[in-house]
Amino acid sequence: MSLGWKLKQIHEAIQRQANSDLQEMDLTLSQHHALLYLSAREDHTAELKELERHFCVAQATMAGIAQRLESKGYVEALQHPTDKRIKLIRLTEQGLVLSRRAVDKLKAHGAQMVAGLTDAEQAELERLLGVVYRNLQDEESSKDPEGERSRDR
Repeated sequence: MSLGWKLKQIHEAIQRQANSDLQEMDLTLSQHHALLYLSAREDHTAELKELERHFCVAQATMAGIAQRLESKGYVEALQHPTDKRIKLIRLTEQGLVLSRRAVDKLKAHGAQMVAGLTDAEQAELERLLGVVYRNLQDEESSKDPEGERSRDR
């Protein structure tokens, strides 16, 4: 089995488990990521545009995520105090509690994933995966817009 195939299988298993855990909390992975982003901010607030840019999604997609989270009571939508054109999304206390619960649950699965590995082996695995990821990022950044490898310029 090739390394790419193994990584794909691992990714799919992680995603299935995360989706299952989050479904129990009535969350999607995208909603969870938005809650995490907001919970990491000092004031638990971000502009909708900032969320769109961070998650690389269209305005309508992020607005839909925010709207669903608001209907569940996890965030509230506010207008910017000085610029009414700017929409702010703020995490509610209920959203913060849920976000922490989701993180704890997903961390437990992360520990299960590396069970049987020593601390040194876990550190080495993390280092090696970082190298693989950087290699893939370097590969993407070395391509021109048409998808062909760029030549020395």
